[in-house]
Amino acid sequence: ADGAALSRFLSQYHSVPLGEFEAFLYRHTDAEAAAHLMRVAAGLDSLVLGEPQILKQVRDAFAAATEAQAIGPILNGLFRAAIATGKRARTETDIGRGGFSVGHAAVDLARSIFGSLRDAAILILGAGKMSELTARHLVAGGAGVVLVANRTHDKAQALASKLGGSAIRYDEFPDRLVHADIVISSTAAPHHVVTRDLLLPVLRRRRGRPLFLIDIAVPRDIAPDVADLPNVFLYDLDDLEAVVADMARERAAEVARVEGIVAEEVARYMAWVRSLESAPLLEQLHRKHEQIRQAELARLRNQLGDLPDAAWERIEAATRSMLTRIARDPIRALKAAAAGDEPKGPMDLLTAARHLFGIGNGHSSPDACEGVETSADQEAVQR
Repeated sequence: ADGAALSRFLSQYHSVPLGEFEAFLYRHTDAEAAAHLMRVAAGLDSLVLGEPQILKQVRDAFAAATEAQAIGPILNGLFRAAIATGKRARTETDIGRGGFSVGHAAVDLARSIFGSLRDAAILILGAGKMSELTARHLVAGGAGVVLVANRTHDKAQALASKLGGSAIRYDEFPDRLVHADIVISSTAAPHHVVTRDLLLPVLRRRRGRPLFLIDIAVPRDIAPDVADLPNVFLYDLDDLEAVVADMARERAAEVARVEGIVAEEVARYMAWVRSLESAPLLEQLHRKHEQIRQAELARLRNQLGDLPDAAWERIEAATRSMLTRIARDPIRALKAAAAGDEPKGPMDLLTAARHLFGIGNGHSSPDACEGVETSADQEAVQR
């Protein structure tokens, strides 16, 4: 369907007036259309650069169209190229590295402190949504034991069950700090719940083990001066958001590399599309050559009479090999001409080939050269 018909269908399907609907549409053609889909698959057109879900969505759209038998060879090739582009973007660049959330930032920081999150113990103070999301990222990154302390014990139990952890009484958390590696605090308390005086005896019992404190409460749960204590790493919400911004800048620096990959894949895809122009001509050329060969073999049979089957097999093989060798270079040249990006004029190579070989101009009969007998023909007959 053309663009206008598709716009009408979509506006009717979504019950949105056509004028309003078209304000949100844009159109791309040829190489621009190919580049658009590849940029989408690579995550360049996403609100969050390089976000991973978009490639899955492109795959799902391709699978749905294939299942519905609603995709032809051109779009089939385009979607395969786009998916390959998305994979290259994420394996050859850092466009998809890390994430853009406080949880992602917490995981990156924890790994920089501990090296690995394997079996790291998490203590959560407060049972809010931000605490849950941050803890989920850390658990997904490999952290092990999860303890939840909240003034309302039922809420602590509910969050602990979601995370596969255990709930403790709120007044127990100071003692649990001794064995925690990561503390996530978001209690909504009006004052600091983790202070320098609270941590000093805890640190003596920890014997130099690092303690990562994540304060995502507003107002702050953890006193700022604890950051001066040895082996204590304190990050509040402002710090985490700064890390997220750094991640965004790092991804933005990868855009040029991904654009280069897109340009390569677009060029490869468009060359393939253009090469399809030569396919009908090559098929017609092969058919014409084979018709001529068969006609000449039939004439030989009439002229030479009975020959042993082995002799006819050798003649068949020789004539087939001869045609293949004669056609090899012209076929390569025609494929190269079709794949090239030079503008097609009235006498481009494909058009010239049709004239030269009498294809598509009313002179394609194998009998067109029947009256011409070469010296090779005469020699074969005499033998």
